[in-house]
Amino acid sequence: MKPLWIELVNTGVANRFELEDQELIEFNWRLTNYPDLYYNIFQHEIGHESGDYKAKDFFHDMKSRTPGLHKFMIMNPSSWNQVLPFYWDRNRKQIVYDFSSIALWIIGALSCIGIFYGLGWLL
Repeated sequence: MKPLWIELVNTGVANRFELEDQELIEFNWRLTNYPDLYYNIFQHEIGHESGDYKAKDFFHDMKSRTPGLHKFMIMNPSSWNQVLPFYWDRNRKQIVYDFSSIALWIIGALSCIGIFYGLGWLL
């Protein structure tokens, strides 16, 4: 089992990364002002599988309910990049992608296209 490290960052809400010799959970430092939310998000991140289990992680994200998360994201605009499918990580100097966000954006786009064409007969 790899050691688990926690790092406080300025953007996003929380992310879990599996590195070569350790696992890292990044938390937005502003979460420390909300101990209940911090604990709930920590439990959520611990629940993610180690390894490359993208489908399991996606369903874990879909089943997750974290009270207060939306309010936190509204009050802290720097956390909005959590819903982006791709973003630039300044610390690691690389592009980070989130499979769950990519899947949600694809589902949302396909739903919008379906609604557009499905309701097109009304126009």
